[in-house]
Amino acid sequence: MKSIPVILCALWFAVPIFGESIVGRLDRIYSPTPERGELRYRCLAHSTSGILKIDISLQTETNLLEVELDSHVRVKGFASETVVRKTGTTFYFLQGGSAPYFQRLTLAIRDGGKWARFTKAYGAGEFVCE
Repeated sequence: MKSIPVILCALWFAVPIFGESIVGRLDRIYSPTPERGELRYRCLAHSTSGILKIDISLQTETNLLEVELDSHVRVKGFASETVVRKTGTTFYFLQGGSAPYFQRLTLAIRDGGKWARFTKAYGAGEFVCE
């Protein structure tokens, strides 16, 4: 009976090993006619299935986060906001979709959007762009 908790803990720690982790490049997109308080980014990454592209738009005044995923799935909603004053980083978190499109999306920004990091988590897989 004592081995059951050990096995469960081993399985819990092993889950990230089975997930796919993809790292990509995040570029800010500047519009010729930018809307006030809008930040836009594009994430590109290479994976075993080819090039992945994700478009991200954030309205900083309303926290409306819209993400167009490479699989032609759009996740749109009002993100929760967390500010870490020590680092000056603001995190925007949005969870959306239903199976099989369930996504956990996080956009972290600093310096008015000059630095950003986007993370898309799905199951044990993770997609990170900086």
